[in-house]
Amino acid sequence: MVYINAISYYLPEKSFSNAAIIEDYQNYCEPSQLVPITEDDIYKQCGITKRYASELEETAKDVGNKSALKLFKEWDIDKNTIEYLIFVSDALDYKGPTTACVMQYDLGLPETCATIDVLHGCTGFIYGLSLAKALISSGQVNNVLVVTADTPTKVVHPADIDLRAIFSDAGASTLVSNQKMSNSLNFEITNFIFGTDGKGEKNLFVERSATKNPADVAWLKQFEHLPGGLRRGRMIMNSPQIFLFALRKVPMLIDQVLAKNNMKFEEIDYFVLHQANGQMLEFIRKKLKIPQEKFIINIEKIGNTVSATIPIALKEMIDDKKSFKKGNKILIGGFGIGYSWGATILTI
Repeated sequence: MVYINAISYYLPEKSFSNAAIIEDYQNYCEPSQLVPITEDDIYKQCGITKRYASELEETAKDVGNKSALKLFKEWDIDKNTIEYLIFVSDALDYKGPTTACVMQYDLGLPETCATIDVLHGCTGFIYGLSLAKALISSGQVNNVLVVTADTPTKVVHPADIDLRAIFSDAGASTLVSNQKMSNSLNFEITNFIFGTDGKGEKNLFVERSATKNPADVAWLKQFEHLPGGLRRGRMIMNSPQIFLFALRKVPMLIDQVLAKNNMKFEEIDYFVLHQANGQMLEFIRKKLKIPQEKFIINIEKIGNTVSATIPIALKEMIDDKKSFKKGNKILIGGFGIGYSWGATILTI
C-alpha cells in the first residue's frame, strides 16, 4: 500500500483583490480597448475575490521550499527520512541544473536523496503523486516528498483581466510513504487514469518563455514599463476552448477512474477537482449531478494555484475538520494546460 501521510501549503504574504485588479487593468490597458467592469462582474465570472502574488524576484522554487519547511514543522517530519524529491512546476529556475537538486540543498535533505523536476501544470499534482506511488510500489524508496508550486502571476499582463482574475501563486508539499504513520492522514492511493491531447498547445501557453521563439530585446523593451516586465513570458489563453475542453473531458475522466478502481459514482464521498475557475467547477458539478456537500470548491479566497490547487483543497478539508470516516473515498482529478488530464481515488 502507498499513502499520503501529510500535506502543508504556503501562500505568499501579498494578496490582491478584485478592486486591485480593476485598478491595474485601467492603468495598463490601452484606452481604446478598455471595457467597463465591476468587482461583482469578476466574481460572477470566476468565483474569486482574493488571490496571492509572490515577490518579483521570488521563484516557484522559493515558494515550494516554504511549503516543505512548513510540512516538516507542522507534521513533525524528520527530513532525513526523505529519499526522493519530486518538484512539479511550470516555472523551473533553470534549464539546468534541475531545480529539485537546488531544493535538496535549500531544504537540508540528505545527499542520498534523489531529485527530479516534473514540468507540468494543472494536472501536475496527479502526475507527481503517480510517480511517487510508482517509485514506492517498485521498492526503490519508502518516502517521497512531492512539492507542487507555481507563480503564474509573473507571466500575466495586468491588462489581461480574465487571466489576472483567476491565477494565484502558491506552493504545496505532500509526503507519500509505504507505511501508515501515527498522527497523520494515511490516505491510501488507488489506481490512476491519464490523458493527453497536444493539439490544445496554443489554447493555453506562455509565449516567449523558453527555447521556441525566446524573448528578445524588442520584447523586453515593449513590456519594460510593467512590474516584472514579462521577462518570463506572457500567458495566452483561449477561454472558450479551455471551458469546452473541461466540460468534455472531466465527466469522461471521472467515469474512467471509477471504472479503473471498480467503484460506483455513489461510493465517492468527496470530489476534489483542480480549482481552475469557480464558474466552470459549478457547471461541471451540475452537469454530473454531484451534491454540493460532496463537491469541494475552495477557490474564492485562494484563486487558481495551478499544480497546488488539489493538495491545498485537501489540506483545507482537513483543517475544516470534514467528517472523514474510515473507508471514505475522495476522487481527485486534474485537467488543463497541455491539454492533459488525470485522476485517482484516495481511500481513508
